Amino acid sequence: MNIIAIISPLIFIASLGFICAKSKWLSKNQLDGISKLTFNLCIPAFLFSKMATAELDHSIGLGFFFAFYLPVIICYFIAASSNYFFYKKSPKSYQASAVFALGSSYSNTVIVGLPILFSLYGEQAMLLIFAIVTFHSAMLFTLTSAIAAQENKKNWQKTLISTFKNPLLISIIGGALFNLFSIELGEIINQSLSLLAKPAIALALFVLGASLSFYPLKSEIKFVSLSSAIKLILLPFLVYVSAYSIFNLTTIQLNTLVILSACPTGVNAYLIAKNFQSHEQTVASTVVVTTLLSVFSLSFWLWWLV
Repeated sequence: MNIIAIISPLIFIASLGFICAKSKWLSKNQLDGISKLTFNLCIPAFLFSKMATAELDHSIGLGFFFAFYLPVIICYFIAASSNYFFYKKSPKSYQASAVFALGSSYSNTVIVGLPILFSLYGEQAMLLIFAIVTFHSAMLFTLTSAIAAQENKKNWQKTLISTFKNPLLISIIGGALFNLFSIELGEIINQSLSLLAKPAIALALFVLGASLSFYPLKSEIKFVSLSSAIKLILLPFLVYVSAYSIFNLTTIQLNTLVILSACPTGVNAYLIAKNFQSHEQTVASTVVVTTLLSVFSLSFWLWWLV
């Protein structure tokens, strides 16, 4: 498998987005419009249509979920504990620790992981990706909100509600229900969804690249480095050990989970940090650093696995 052939187009599109934003060829308002179109319409159409027509894989068992989420939880609490005991600006703060932990364990599964795995395995990987994406944001955002709520009683309900109103989550669950009950979409709807879905991955990568221009690297180098190391080194390593040695997953299941865990920190983690007004610079910088370094970490895992 030609690793360069898989990653190069993705990097090119993201780089194009970064250049367009940095050169101000596209304004912030224009990019916000593209982002809204991408994440509220194109990607949900893509996820819904794929989920509604996917052949359900009944071989997915609890081991598949445990192999991914147990390492995620371990990394989450390692990061939270590190922040709780060693972050001097907010000593023993539940809120700062929860936000830092989210930035250290939340993967950009849709924008980065999905295109790579789709290029690698095609339709075979889609249901596996959906199985993780469905619970990924809901679990980590709920956990972060619950811990942060120990200090901030106002924001956690707003964050929790926005999590379950996420178009990505709604589209996957909706597609699963249509699939489960064998509801036919009809030719017109299928063709319309197909047209909306075609630019989804390219637009998502373009928006990712553009968004990096708005998150400059600032202070908190030690904690950014720690967060990045947990996210790109420790998490995928633990997922690999868990999936390979403990739960004995199939090759495609193992590869899917490792690649998803090796993805950079998702941009939504920064939105949560901004909402709680905690570790905003740290998480923003982590998004940038992990996105840049993930080119190397993902290349390593693709080489090792494939």
